[in-house]
Amino acid sequence: MNNILLEELSKAIGARQFIQFTYGGHTYLLEPHLLGQNKSRKDCMCGWGGDKGESAGTKVGWHCFLLEDVKDLKILEKRFSKTRPGYDPYDSTMSRIYYRA
Repeated sequence: MNNILLEELSKAIGARQFIQFTYGGHTYLLEPHLLGQNKSRKDCMCGWGGDKGESAGTKVGWHCFLLEDVKDLKILEKRFSKTRPGYDPYDSTMSRIYYRA
């Protein structure tokens, strides 16, 4: 995995900064909370947010994304102040956690 991407995402989680990225052709605005490896040993991130597009229909809530499919990542100046309901810092879908909010 791209170490620069992991480093940037770790910084965003630590500073509680929103991120914006493209994934599967849709633009997402996310409050990143977890960065790690899923049970298939693929790097991923989980966070609170949803699709910014009007037609995609992704509901606001918890989402996980494979880092290999994240494109055009932007770390935004906007910050979030607390974790969202249902946040599990020991998410059982991950086999390894690199960084958590």
